Amino acid sequence: MVAIGLFATNLFMQNLLINLVVIVLAGFIYHYGSPILFKEYNERQKQKLQASQEIREATREVLSSGKLFKK
Repeated sequence: MVAIGLFATNLFMQNLLINLVVIVLAGFIYHYGSPILFKEYNERQKQKLQASQEIREATREVLSSGKLFKK
């Protein structure tokens, strides 16, 4: 909320110092808050990534073996 308020203030005042504060605050929130705020989302993304990597490896194995269309 604070970062959004400072950003809105910066839009009207065009103050560079406030803009720098918002950038630093957003960096801290992203770095330290992301694992806390988006824990479940990050876990789901990791599971999806792992599943897609398994499918990719299986596809590579089938295509490299040449057994896909042979009888």
